[in-house]
Amino acid sequence: MKKREDKINIIIRSTISLLQEEGAGNLSMRKVAERSVMTLSNLQYYYKDKDELLLATAAYYFKCCEEEVMKTWESLKMFEAFPEQKFIREILSAILVEEGRSDFAMFREIWALSLRNKALAESVHQYYRKYCVWLVELISSFSKYPEKVVGLLVPYVEGYSIMGSAIPLDKKGTIDLLSGLIDLLNKPDH
Repeated sequence: MKKREDKINIIIRSTISLLQEEGAGNLSMRKVAERSVMTLSNLQYYYKDKDELLLATAAYYFKCCEEEVMKTWESLKMFEAFPEQKFIREILSAILVEEGRSDFAMFREIWALSLRNKALAESVHQYYRKYCVWLVELISSFSKYPEKVVGLLVPYVEGYSIMGSAIPLDKKGTIDLLSGLIDLLNKPDH
């Protein structure tokens, strides 16, 4: 079983690096096979076609995003009490993806592909539904309005990965703005 998992990890990482380097338009099963140091037929044993490979790659990418949030959550949980503000700032620091980071390209490629691939679009949609429910549950431990917090953060964070370099605030300014809005949201008169 370990050998199969290792092969799958190699294939997924190869796909990600090709998407980041060459974009979705240049991705092919043959290139992934070459990058993974295997034959095309061996690659097709694991993923019958490019669509199946892209679904697995997107699932892997989104799993990594969730793990990033959980890593931040776990690092803060060791403190007896931490303010929501600190959690929000730490999460935003971890998940606001700036241009130039490798996951920036991956995020853009998944979205671009999902516009042309119905199965991938549905997978992305299902991921976000599950991710939002999970974030609401996580944030509900310290916020009175976790749905509103998630409703603000998720679209902003995702849009930031595409437009962040164009807005007039740097990352710190963006974190200040969003955490300030969330603070206002949680005040008793809201």
